[in-house]
Amino acid sequence: MAVNSSYVFGNDTLGGWGPRYFFTFYTEFGDRRGAAVAEVSLLLFIFLSSLLANISIAAAVLRYRELRTVTNCFLLNLAAADLVFALGIPAVAASRLSTEWTMGDIVCRILPYSQFVCGFVLLWTLTLISMDRHRCIVVPPYRSQLTPRLATVLTAATWFLAAVLFLPVAFWFHEQPADNGSTVCTLVFPKSDSVNMSLCFTIPVLLLACLLPMGLLVYHYQRIFQKLLATRSRWAVPCVVMQPDTEPPSARRDSELSFVGSLVTSWTRKISTASQASMTPNGRNGSLSTHEELRLNKHLRVVRVLLLNVVVVLLMWLPITILMFLIYVDGSRPNEDTNFFLRSQHFIIALLVALLNTVVNPLLYGVLSENFRACFLRLWFGSKKKSRDVCDIRTGASKSNLDVLQECMNRTNGTRTPSSGRANGYMPHKKMSNCSILESPNGNLV
Repeated sequence: MAVNSSYVFGNDTLGGWGPRYFFTFYTEFGDRRGAAVAEVSLLLFIFLSSLLANISIAAAVLRYRELRTVTNCFLLNLAAADLVFALGIPAVAASRLSTEWTMGDIVCRILPYSQFVCGFVLLWTLTLISMDRHRCIVVPPYRSQLTPRLATVLTAATWFLAAVLFLPVAFWFHEQPADNGSTVCTLVFPKSDSVNMSLCFTIPVLLLACLLPMGLLVYHYQRIFQKLLATRSRWAVPCVVMQPDTEPPSARRDSELSFVGSLVTSWTRKISTASQASMTPNGRNGSLSTHEELRLNKHLRVVRVLLLNVVVVLLMWLPITILMFLIYVDGSRPNEDTNFFLRSQHFIIALLVALLNTVVNPLLYGVLSENFRACFLRLWFGSKKKSRDVCDIRTGASKSNLDVLQECMNRTNGTRTPSSGRANGYMPHKKMSNCSILESPNGNLV
């Protein structure tokens, strides 16, 4: 007899609990055809979008030699985790159309195991990216210490650790017959008189797979933002282009370099020819050339992407983290207490939000990059001169966003950036040299 649409009563013979209530996870009882259709439609949209976006990222990195950098090693790992995570969507969608689990015991074990593993790899890959960006921007000498081999080892280590850490999930999830004659796919921890297995599993998983990587990610990006804010008053004056007299310089700097300004300023703002001509007779104001000003504006756009990275990870992974703890709390009730507050739809909603991250990741780390988009055009529509020129990164003449920030800080501090170009430490610009929005020509993360 079901207490609500998401709990069934049955007899546990594998874990040794005997008669007890089981949370249905992927299935739900009752007449909910309309809600099921809406859930399945959203799941299929995420599935198709994730496949298209992540396969494009992986194919571009694997096909074009110029994209095989340290940065894109992480992006390739991220795309692989996204793809494996998304491949479980059809099974979830099928379970929402049925009131019981019909896909067998093997799928019942593999599906949650793969979701745990991929979630762990996703969060820790994003954390590794944030750590390397932190070293590039905050820690002298402002260069990544990673090599392609080390990046490969780190990504392989995340998969191995996740596979081992969540191996018990494949044994503890199984099909469970209920007293009402139905079958559900549920999690049953082994019973022990001396150790609370559910608590011993839930707490370390929450810490290692969710809270620790999210905490490290927030910490490193906070240090990056703190570094930018601490230096803005020093490098804003020599490095930010001045607007005409209609807008005070201080207002200009505050609007571009503050968090609020970073969020509300247009992503594609360009310096117009008219505004450049109104500054000085030669089209410049201050000590930067027009191209250097454009590079600084590009860097400011990257700062907005960094902030968006943090917000997206927190919004999309906190729900499933909180729900994991609530499942433990709700499932620890004695059989006499049937006031369960969780529903299977709560679990599916939190899972949907996490699955949506598999679509957002390739957008943030690939598609939003103008150069990466050019590589996609070359991949999808064949070799066209324009896309081929933009995607070609063999030249090392242009500087990354990190270099712009570093040079501005060096100039403000009275130091000089080594260069074989101009006397002021800047090299002439020829073409964009990065095929990733946050990557320098040598593969360093920005």
